[in-house]
Amino acid sequence: MMVKMEKVAKSFGNLEVLKNINFEISKGEVVCVIGPSGSGKSTMLRCLNHLERITSGSVYIEGELIDQRVSGRDQLKISQKKVSEICTKLGMVFQRFNLFPHMTVLQNVIEAPVTVKKLSVKEATEYGLILLRKVGLEDKKDEFPSRLSGGQQQRVAIARALAMKPKIMLFDEPTSALDPELVGEVLEVMKELAREGMTMLVVTHEMGFAKEVASRVLFMDRGEILEDGTPGQIFTNPKHERTKSFLQKVL
Repeated sequence: MMVKMEKVAKSFGNLEVLKNINFEISKGEVVCVIGPSGSGKSTMLRCLNHLERITSGSVYIEGELIDQRVSGRDQLKISQKKVSEICTKLGMVFQRFNLFPHMTVLQNVIEAPVTVKKLSVKEATEYGLILLRKVGLEDKKDEFPSRLSGGQQQRVAIARALAMKPKIMLFDEPTSALDPELVGEVLEVMKELAREGMTMLVVTHEMGFAKEVASRVLFMDRGEILEDGTPGQIFTNPKHERTKSFLQKVL
């Protein structure tokens, strides 16, 4: 079990964004999370990698309890150093590419391995070039992000996340900020990762990708997971009325 959320709730003030979230992901699974905007999908990802603290419930990464709270109070005695260490198992790719504009493509990719993992620049560069080749951008290694298309920037962002050698990749609507003709090149890189057996949790509006690549699909609405099933089951025979009405609008 790579990721597990148990009875997770998250509120911002009086606004309850996540309600009783329960799911787990096994090694090598690709789980796509679909649902309307504002249903809590992105918040769920951010709670997984500690960018947001849960209000209550438990979060496990690779079997290790990383967060446990009741009514906003910590139930777990764990050092920030340990939390950071566990979080390096997660790679995250955001909707906006979040590349450092003053650094070249290669510098963006090697920054975290050098500063966080204390790799030598030589070692980080060798691996960084392998990753840029993997996402089809080795020839852009000395360019600055502003010189790249949105699709190219997102592929650099994927390479940057992979540079930390994560066990699990989180994608938060990685194609929603892209022009339609650039979406395919990013999805192709993600499909290749899935083929290689990377464990992935993907928040997406790309239903074709979810149908083709996901081992499971979660449908979320109003902070709850209403359905959890195979793509075949969710897309052809959804059980919940809310899932049916959502899919009728987007398919």
